[in-house]
Amino acid sequence: MRLAYGLRQGLQGTFTSIRQFNRNIRLLLIASIFGGIASGLIDINFNLYILSLGITPDSLGQILSAGPFAHVLSSIPIGFLGEALGYRAAFLIIYAVTGISQIVQAAAGNAPLIAIAGFVGGLAVSGNFVVRIPFLAANSTPAQRVHVFTLNSVLNGLAYALGSLLAGYLPNLLQRLGLELTLQYRYTLIFAGVLTLLAALPMICLHAPPIPAERRHKISLSPYLWRIERFTIEASAVELFIGLTLGLIVPFMNIFFIYNLGVTREYYSTIVALSVLPVTLMTIFGPLLAFHFGKGHTIVASRYLIPLSTLILALTAQAQIGTGALWAYRALFTMSQALWFAYAMDLASARSKMATSAWLEITFWLGQGVAALITGSLLARSNTSLPFYLSTGAALITALLTHWIVHSKSPGKAPVAPVEV
Repeated sequence: MRLAYGLRQGLQGTFTSIRQFNRNIRLLLIASIFGGIASGLIDINFNLYILSLGITPDSLGQILSAGPFAHVLSSIPIGFLGEALGYRAAFLIIYAVTGISQIVQAAAGNAPLIAIAGFVGGLAVSGNFVVRIPFLAANSTPAQRVHVFTLNSVLNGLAYALGSLLAGYLPNLLQRLGLELTLQYRYTLIFAGVLTLLAALPMICLHAPPIPAERRHKISLSPYLWRIERFTIEASAVELFIGLTLGLIVPFMNIFFIYNLGVTREYYSTIVALSVLPVTLMTIFGPLLAFHFGKGHTIVASRYLIPLSTLILALTAQAQIGTGALWAYRALFTMSQALWFAYAMDLASARSKMATSAWLEITFWLGQGVAALITGSLLARSNTSLPFYLSTGAALITALLTHWIVHSKSPGKAPVAPVEV
């Protein structure tokens, strides 16, 4: 009874907070719907499109690493420009450049051009995280913050699920027009790029609220480089292993399911779409668990469970078992990341929120870029299980580092000043 009462009270508090979100947050969430649908369309079909062009798996790994390495180079400039130009201009640039690069990638027919377009797009895509996280924090109160990040993750997940479902069946509709397989994928991906461009429209209506006196500070590169806060360094180390965990398997998951577990594209797109159910449930219950057990402890517990799902994926030869493990992985990952971003923004100082967000982006995508090269090379040698074992190891290191950070930041621990580097 106490649990049911607590859940009811928690849900009521969540819905009350959602109704109080300001106009800026609502506009960004609308843009996220367009972007999420586009991401679902791309993630299901992009690898299959590349392979349909006759490009080898190791070259696919190089193509997939271009975007992440661009994120590494652009995250600090994007974060600095986001502070200098303002959120509205930053988001408009991000969505416009990203959408155009996605269209060019789909229209190009050879690996170098696709990689170059992916690199250019990656320069902009990094800003979607770097600018989004402090934007959500700046437009929410501390009491709303967990709910803001949770709803952001839930809506992204729902939109991504819709895009994934469309991705499985849209090529079939194009097939009825007499188009060959490569063209089916190409036009599906071009449609996704157009959706990303449409995400820029709500950003035109953003307005910059007055900056509270306690948050006003001179924009400087010092929080990014020579006076990085210790927490920024610690959180970035964790994010590097999160990137490795994800990058070793997730960008190649469609290949694993279709070519190793023998499922169809339609089956895979459907299970990815249906994963929105466990993902949404876990993400919604995340704040409730954080309320009862503490935000840090909830993050740590979920991250200790993630290696179990990647290990099952490494061992199974059954599509049904793989589906369950994939759902568990996506649900735990999404919930823990939503709480982790809110946790990071709580601990980062006002001066370093954008810098912390930028370094989290840098290390996450550095891990993803390295991981894509590793997995692409392994797939070229027909080794499909080792990426999952390596991902399991990276996930375990992530959990251990997160545990250490949460313990060091627990009540009673002295705050640590910024460090010179």
